[in-house]
Amino acid sequence: MVEHYLDRLARTINENWDQPALTDFYLTEDGLAQDTSRGNHYTYGEMYQEILHVCDIFQSLGLQEGDHIAICGANSAHWAIAYLAIASYQGVAVTILHSQSPEDIAHQIDFSDAKALFVDVDLWEDLKYQSLPQVEHVISLDDWSVLRGVKPVIDNRKSIIENRKAHFIHGELDDLAMICFTSGSTGKSKGVMLSHKCFSNHVYTYSNSYEKSPNRNYVIFLPLAHMAGFTCEFLPQLSLGKHIYMFGDFQSIHNIYTTLKIIKPYMLTEVPKVIGALCEKKGCGVLSELSQLLIGGSLIDPQLEKILLDSNVRLIIGYGQTEVGALSTLSPYRQHRYSSVGKRILFTDVDIAPNGEILVKGENVMLGYYKDPEATARKIDADGWLHTGDKGHLDENGYLYVEGRLDQDMIVLPNGENIHPEDIERKINALPEVSESIVLARDGKLVAIAVPSSLPFREESEVGSLRRIILRNVNPSLPLFSQLYDVEITDTSLARTEKQTLKRYLYK
Repeated sequence: MVEHYLDRLARTINENWDQPALTDFYLTEDGLAQDTSRGNHYTYGEMYQEILHVCDIFQSLGLQEGDHIAICGANSAHWAIAYLAIASYQGVAVTILHSQSPEDIAHQIDFSDAKALFVDVDLWEDLKYQSLPQVEHVISLDDWSVLRGVKPVIDNRKSIIENRKAHFIHGELDDLAMICFTSGSTGKSKGVMLSHKCFSNHVYTYSNSYEKSPNRNYVIFLPLAHMAGFTCEFLPQLSLGKHIYMFGDFQSIHNIYTTLKIIKPYMLTEVPKVIGALCEKKGCGVLSELSQLLIGGSLIDPQLEKILLDSNVRLIIGYGQTEVGALSTLSPYRQHRYSSVGKRILFTDVDIAPNGEILVKGENVMLGYYKDPEATARKIDADGWLHTGDKGHLDENGYLYVEGRLDQDMIVLPNGENIHPEDIERKINALPEVSESIVLARDGKLVAIAVPSSLPFREESEVGSLRRIILRNVNPSLPLFSQLYDVEITDTSLARTEKQTLKRYLYK
């Protein structure tokens, strides 16, 4: 049994009371420096006092232990403080991705039975017209003002904690900590119930896997509302006493590159698609300056992995999904094996089913899907194994190799042949003329939709040329039954989740 992450965090706060903890990061208009006029900055001691202040707001509003409290906003210091206040108040956090439509946000808030909501003021202007019958209190992430409900008269932020000692009251490790919605890559998103034990295991695993570095700077680009940003970045880095910059600008490759050059973080966590684009447009130099680079969220292309390793990037590969708090295996760069996602983390078992499916069991596995016992039973079997839906294999030393998705993404042709579209997509995407692609079946034939790497791309002669290039270079490397019948060219980016996973269900 590991230590509760709130106990570890309290110890870190006490050891780093006057050190910087959370800073909102925005670039100036010329993109050459940080705009310090926007956002908040807190030391560890100030962060703790702000957490206590928010807990006092909860009490004044009449919120109770176990109440569901939603958070919907861009990454910010106040997003982090709101979560820690909910956890220390023994509430249940409901994390909502702010980039969704107001209708989807309202549905998730209502479905989760949230009694209170933290929200960005700008987002509330659109969201307040939605029906939120169960939400009694709406609190601004900008300044903690109450946008809906009774306005408490509280201002204790200037009070001094004389003993400079942090302490969190918390429940059991098995208690429900969060409801986090899946990305929805295969359809309607589900509310994943995660425990404090899951988060504590992740904090322990990451804090003992990262290479120790005197550099305290760290930047969070991934959304905190998703598990990769929350359990792989926010909680462990804060527990390590790092200075976390919350990136709040538009996430273009240029802005990410500029931010890395300004802050010079000791490591970075990102999805493969962003890392590939960064290397293509800016080179891998900024990545090789890091103590380590953690990649997860989706499979890394073997060609990109080789480029990173050849560029002396100290690579860490992680594998998991929302239902396990984002992490089941980890491959630190000192133990990295090419094309592997590493070995199982502490208190986690990984096995392969007879059909090749990757199975996971352990203390990081979700408690279930909120208000959906049928889906829970389909995902977690009677023996406690979570069925990931991914296929793969383990080598003799316990290293896991992921080979793609199983049946839900598999294409079954009229002749009975089973096609894994990701295998063909990797071949198409390897062409320099192609940015991204998706393979699907239409009228029993395989068709690819491809996005050119150079846009605009509207002339019919260019479209025809690219179609011929793809067919000529890809089909000869495929068995006859899995060759492409046609290729459609589009200049519209393919729909993806925040983890950059293709939303395949939209193209059926």
